[in-house]
Amino acid sequence: MSSSVPPDTRLRKIGPLGLSPRRRLARSGGSSQRKVAGRIDGNRAKFQRLSDGRYRSIINSLDLGFCVVEMKFDASGSPVDYKFVEVNEAFVNQTGLDDATGKWMRTLAHEHEQHWFDIYGQVALTGEAVRFENKADALGHRWYDVHAFRIGPREGRQVGIVFNDITSRKNAERQQAMLVDELSHRMKNMMTMVQAIASQTLRHLHSEAVQAFINRLQSLSRAHHVLLKQNWSSANLSDIVRGIVGTYAESVRFNLSGPEVNLNPNAALSISLLLHELATNAVKHGALSVPEGVVQVIWSADDAVLVLNWVENGGPEASEPRRNGLGTRLIDQGIVGTKEVKKLYSPRGFRAVFRVPINLVQRQA
Repeated sequence: MSSSVPPDTRLRKIGPLGLSPRRRLARSGGSSQRKVAGRIDGNRAKFQRLSDGRYRSIINSLDLGFCVVEMKFDASGSPVDYKFVEVNEAFVNQTGLDDATGKWMRTLAHEHEQHWFDIYGQVALTGEAVRFENKADALGHRWYDVHAFRIGPREGRQVGIVFNDITSRKNAERQQAMLVDELSHRMKNMMTMVQAIASQTLRHLHSEAVQAFINRLQSLSRAHHVLLKQNWSSANLSDIVRGIVGTYAESVRFNLSGPEVNLNPNAALSISLLLHELATNAVKHGALSVPEGVVQVIWSADDAVLVLNWVENGGPEASEPRRNGLGTRLIDQGIVGTKEVKKLYSPRGFRAVFRVPINLVQRQA
């Protein structure tokens, strides 16, 4: 007697566990997928915990302060406050702010200057990182070197801040500036005293010789002043040139041109005396002795040599001096005594080119 059960129903019933192969495959596949997904989620959590641990370890190992802040803006879009999302362990020592996480800056230091909020607000809105130094009077009059950068999208309004307390350095710089100013003042007084002694001691000599000596002292004094501004370590060539020539004629009588060159102290003093002699001669006999005369002082420098050009135009015809006085001998010595000098006495005026190896005059880093 034949069965009244349809063939496909019989297959479903005789299959293992009462399931058809297709349904067994579907259920088996779904279970496997869930297991794989579970393992992936577990690994992700593990990796995330590992990553977070390494991140915290890195930022807490820094001597620098670090924090992430969330900016708050008013209805007009102006920054008014920021909340500390997280801070590192050095944060307290760097700022003096305890338990700052989750708190607003205006609550912790309500007198904190507005420029801090403006800077961080700009970073949050534009995404442009900034590096700057600024003072925070509300945090104990501390100075900070700060690097601020946006974290995440613009909508998050979060800014990462790496900073360092540089108050000690700033105080040292201020103290050093005071000492340099005092030293400069005493140096000027000493030079004035030397000039007075020279005038009294040499008053029986020809007045022109005495005045030449005093003028040379003044040139040295100006060079010392420039060097003192840089802690006696270097002087900029352009500052030396402008400081010397500006005492002999109006600036319109000079055309000055050349790159930035940091001179060592010996070179600064040598070039100061050299320019003094050139300018003195120009006032007495050359281009600066007539209203229409002008002087070009042009210099160039490369890795090998410094070249200084002195060019007079519009003055009387230049002629060689009849005797070699001290001024002429100083010029012939060249820069730092190298004697690399070319002089030209022409109808258009006196010209000279001075060359010196750059390593003899440039400040060594």
